[in-house]
Amino acid sequence: MNTEKRPRLRWRAIAGHLAGALVIVLGASGCVLPSAGPRPPRVEVLPADPGALRYGRTGAEVLGQPEVGPRVRALFGRDWTAAAPAQGGTAIPAREVFRQGGLPQMLRVGDVEHIAVTGCTPGACRTQRGLLLIRADGQELRARIDEGGFTHHYAFGAGLAMDIPNRLVVDGAWMALAATPGGWAGGR
Repeated sequence: MNTEKRPRLRWRAIAGHLAGALVIVLGASGCVLPSAGPRPPRVEVLPADPGALRYGRTGAEVLGQPEVGPRVRALFGRDWTAAAPAQGGTAIPAREVFRQGGLPQMLRVGDVEHIAVTGCTPGACRTQRGLLLIRADGQELRARIDEGGFTHHYAFGAGLAMDIPNRLVVDGAWMALAATPGGWAGGR
């Protein structure tokens, strides 16, 4: 073999090994598994319970109840009556989502009981749904509205913020009700 070609072949071999090592290092660094993160609390849909009717026999009665109604409107703020998607709000008013509300249901989220009211926009129940969670004592409210791909979360109560643990509470309740036959107003 020609001696001029040997150094070139050696450099090509070294460059090939370095490129292979770089691929292995980069590939291994991309395979780090993320931490498990916070887990949603256990949510249980309770059988028919008179406590679910504490604020009313229907979703509309719950929303109009003097003790809870003003808190619900405060929970949603401007999203209760006006659509404001350009400002990060809902595309439809929240009150329209809950106008066709389902029967109140009792849920146990972790160790805490909540009254759940589901709702959906008439004519769009598959894509525009809402869930209102009222802690049994009425002091904390959480909610979620889904608008066909956009999800809005809400929290209301002393020191309550819509942080990850509270999102997990609402989302866990949402999944539990969605998995329960008859758990959602207006069908599934």
